[in-house]
Amino acid sequence: MKPVLCGGEILLDFLSKDVGKGLADSMLFEKRPGGSIFNVAVGLRRLGVPASLLTKLGGDEFSQGLMSVITEEKINTECLRRDPDLKTTLAFVALNEEGKPEFRFYRDHAADTKLTVSEIEHINPQDYSMYHFGSIALLEKPASDAYLELLDMFHGEKVTTSFDPNIRPSLIHDRKSFLQMFYRVSEVVDILKMSDDDLEYITGLADAREGLRKMPDRANALILVTLGKNGAIASCGGQSRHVPTFNRVRVKDTTGCGDAFMAAILSGLLNSGDFTALSMSKLTGIVTFANAAATIVGTRYGAANAMPRLREVDRFLSRHKNEDVQDGVSG
Repeated sequence: MKPVLCGGEILLDFLSKDVGKGLADSMLFEKRPGGSIFNVAVGLRRLGVPASLLTKLGGDEFSQGLMSVITEEKINTECLRRDPDLKTTLAFVALNEEGKPEFRFYRDHAADTKLTVSEIEHINPQDYSMYHFGSIALLEKPASDAYLELLDMFHGEKVTTSFDPNIRPSLIHDRKSFLQMFYRVSEVVDILKMSDDDLEYITGLADAREGLRKMPDRANALILVTLGKNGAIASCGGQSRHVPTFNRVRVKDTTGCGDAFMAAILSGLLNSGDFTALSMSKLTGIVTFANAAATIVGTRYGAANAMPRLREVDRFLSRHKNEDVQDGVSG
């Protein structure tokens, strides 16, 4: 299998150990490797899918530590760029009283924002099975230009593209410009994954099904919306289905659940051939697998470190195969 090219941020998450206190009242934080796109790359590798990381690392001690993790996870580095004068993005994360994560980012001279178009011109889309990108990497130039240029390259070569906006409102300075970019991307990509919060930010509608009706009508695109404890919605080929997730688990931290879901979706699709030809039954099975991967992450602590391995997801599904899946975490 050709690798999936994962384009976007790699950073360090500082996760609050004071569950339910939010950022304002948390006192103790633990450092973990993270970033939505990096989490997906780790998730793919642990599910047996080769992955290449396209990003830029700095020269600080944090970057050195992240490079060690990339090596340990056996992620391909042919597209990785380094700049010793730049730094690592830091993200502080804490669960609030409602169990939703609060984020605050520090991106002073951040390496992941400085990737340039000239540094991606050598990439041949035919060397990859898919291009997955998105998240906060699209919020700052010049990196955003590079990732969008790649979208056009892969789309032109008819190589599958996947997008997760992973919206962080505190980092968006111009909502109108962001929405223009989002709709430009969503009209091109083959796979679009959003959380219910993402969809509400985009459409202004709290009801996910109503929000989906606002999205561009593309018959051959796969759209996925994660609904937290209520599972996920998959929409493709004019059909839509709600897939419940798993109950009877104790949630420790939801950071990375959506990324585990995304990695599992991509893994399932790559192992199933042309996703536009999948039956709704087969697609439901893939989403159930992704819900399981996300639920496992919710029982753990820490983004990239928490991504499950294939045998763990299979074991989880075997244990819960007769369970009435209604509650839990899906991203």
